[in-house]
Amino acid sequence: MKTNQLIGLGCLMIATTVALGAMGAHTLEDAISARYLEVWKTASLYFALNGLGLLAIANIAPTIKGLYIKLIILGAFIFSVSLWILALNEVLSPALRKLGAITPVGGVLMIVGWTLIGINQLRRVE
Repeated sequence: MKTNQLIGLGCLMIATTVALGAMGAHTLEDAISARYLEVWKTASLYFALNGLGLLAIANIAPTIKGLYIKLIILGAFIFSVSLWILALNEVLSPALRKLGAITPVGGVLMIVGWTLIGINQLRRVE
């Protein structure tokens, strides 16, 4: 991915996190249980961390395999979106609980992507 693409995506992920974090703090606080509010916060935190991570690696983007970055992006979306939907299951449909089953897939993708980037950078000789 190009540097400007990573910066743009990272910024949009952070903006999304701020908006959804505020929604969780102000709108959902009385609508869902404390347990699911924590799930909401976890989803927001991980989305923000990955957005910040993308900003942090933007300047070295040309040296990183696109697949590694795509794993992180896909993982962040699967992980966080599935948790946001899971948290809303109290006000939406209990059938959405099944989405929680894909959350670990997102987590694994993020871990693999960041690990591969870390290994790749440690192996680089300048």
